[in-house]
Amino acid sequence: MAVDKKKVSKIVIGALTGFSGAMVASALIAYDTIFKRYDRPDYNLYPGMYNIDRFNGTLYREEVYFPSNGVKLKGYYYPALNPKGLIVIAHGLHAGGDDYLPMVEYLVKNNYNIFNYNVQGTYESEGEDCVGMCQSLIDLESALTFLENTPPYSYMPICLIGHSWGGYAVSSVLSIKKNIKACACIAPMNSGADMMVEKGEQYVGKLATMPAPVINLYQKHLFNGYTKFNGVKGINSTNVPIIIAQGVTDKIITYDGQSITAHKKELRTENVYYYDGFGPQGDHNNIWHSVEAAVYQDVVKSKLKLLEIEKGEKLTYDEKTEFYKTIDHNLYSQVNKELFDFIIKTFDKALYPALLTD
Repeated sequence: MAVDKKKVSKIVIGALTGFSGAMVASALIAYDTIFKRYDRPDYNLYPGMYNIDRFNGTLYREEVYFPSNGVKLKGYYYPALNPKGLIVIAHGLHAGGDDYLPMVEYLVKNNYNIFNYNVQGTYESEGEDCVGMCQSLIDLESALTFLENTPPYSYMPICLIGHSWGGYAVSSVLSIKKNIKACACIAPMNSGADMMVEKGEQYVGKLATMPAPVINLYQKHLFNGYTKFNGVKGINSTNVPIIIAQGVTDKIITYDGQSITAHKKELRTENVYYYDGFGPQGDHNNIWHSVEAAVYQDVVKSKLKLLEIEKGEKLTYDEKTEFYKTIDHNLYSQVNKELFDFIIKTFDKALYPALLTD
């Protein structure tokens, strides 16, 4: 059954009688605003190969629906020739499955079937909103349960890739699902339960701890036992290969703050492999894009900024559309081949150790 957030809010407000009603209400509103529904962007104003139509039929997929906590989610299956296994990709916050199509294409070309989906409240998936931090973990667990019980997916060995919010999900789900063969976490946060307070401290210091009891209780009621899971616990619960890729200048999931990399000392090391992104590939999204793509993205943004300054309020929708038609979408979203070749090699070895030697 889908979560009734209004009912949960009343429970939290009633429970925290020692706190200012205004502070409690403000904290809950701020939380819900972050996780409001996220619909598809206007692709006329959205550069890159993040729209299936831009592949002109070269990337084939099948659309499926599956249930998650009383809500119907939309998923996509991309079959490969001579597949080695199935990779499930979990997307980040304020994104959807299609935002990782360049990644999907590269992995399919390297003989992996791909399954990805839209979290609750995202794109064509049902839901009034994205609920909260732990929803990505809940929906990934539901996706894996669906795959495990639905032929032909149920016959395929499964590996996981997640970015950001999805990176938290793929690492944390390892505590729940024990049939995963390998996992790659790209710019992952460690904890859904702690993330909000940690981000607040990044911007306003210890003042962010004031509403922490409100957020913690709210999440506890929204997600029940799922708040106990995090990346460190998930990784330490398994012996399968884990890749953790983190940009050193990431401002969204900071290298020394919210990332799993910041918890290196808490992790067992024999099955964990680290990949650090530097320079143009050091930030939150460009770590999985090529250097050329990262540089080109900055060029595009600079040109658009100049156009906006030149035209001001006279800049029309049609003029913006014409600008975006000039963009090299393939270059804009080109993947980091070094990172993905590392992931593919690690997954290959996990699935077929007898065939590969270092």
